[in-house]
Amino acid sequence: MDSIIQVAGIDVSKDKLDVHVLAGNLAFTVRRDRRGLTNLARRLRKAGVGAVALEASGGYEHPVIEELEAGGLIVRLLNPARVRLFAQASGVLAKTDPLDARVIALYCQHFPDKGLTRRPENARRLGEFLSLRTTLLKMIALARNGLEHLSEPILRAKAECILADAAAQLEEVDAGMAKVIAEDQAMDRKARLVRSLIGAGPVLTANLLARMPELGSTGRRQAARLSGVAPADDSSGKANRRSRIVGGRDHLRPVLHMAALAAIRSNAVIAAFASKLTAKGKSKRLVIAACARKIIVILNAMLRDQTQWRNPKHP
Repeated sequence: MDSIIQVAGIDVSKDKLDVHVLAGNLAFTVRRDRRGLTNLARRLRKAGVGAVALEASGGYEHPVIEELEAGGLIVRLLNPARVRLFAQASGVLAKTDPLDARVIALYCQHFPDKGLTRRPENARRLGEFLSLRTTLLKMIALARNGLEHLSEPILRAKAECILADAAAQLEEVDAGMAKVIAEDQAMDRKARLVRSLIGAGPVLTANLLARMPELGSTGRRQAARLSGVAPADDSSGKANRRSRIVGGRDHLRPVLHMAALAAIRSNAVIAAFASKLTAKGKSKRLVIAACARKIIVILNAMLRDQTQWRNPKHP
């Protein structure tokens, strides 16, 4: 982003938006409602701003992005963790909403090409289903654990009612996810390819479609890194520590590990790979992580080439 384009940073919260325009060191606050967003777009255009940066904020940023883009502004969605590390590296240790807005603007100015991949609308919708699904699974686990320690009949009846209701809602959520995928031609095509891999079930498929829509259009290393199953080297000088997995998209790693466990039992290729690592003395935890990485690399290649999984032919 060259110096001709003026940059603004926005710190998004539930009720308000703190804005900082680098040109002129202009700072102001607007409410995060329809009137405030309309006023924000107008003031930014008046200030000559062409690009706006904001952090992912759990969904509060979506209407802000839509309004600003409708107003002709370029919007960069940033990773909050990276912005915070940038602030610390710049010597900015304090953290307030107006200060965060300025740091966001500076980050965008220094790293104009860095930003999160914006998910398609149906991928975002699918992500909402997955979030509620996670909540329901936690409720079911709590209800089941509670039943083990309840002796009062009336309390057991209430806990069983909660358990049954949550289980019924979970089925509805799963049906809703399947409908979202089926109604989107591109997502449905990807889902069929993913599901063809033995060990890849509907939960893994939905998570990949919702949280990693770029799978199939990126390299194998990038795919592994984004999904949180790529090890990073940790060595300096004479120290040569064991590589460890860091970063990656939230929620994807545990789902991939569950898929790896299923594939080790049912997929001949993954099972053979796991046996080879085990024979070399690798720990069970490392074997599962390596199988999860192999699965994501295979799926990335399948989606890239638009080919279904084929079981290897044995002589």
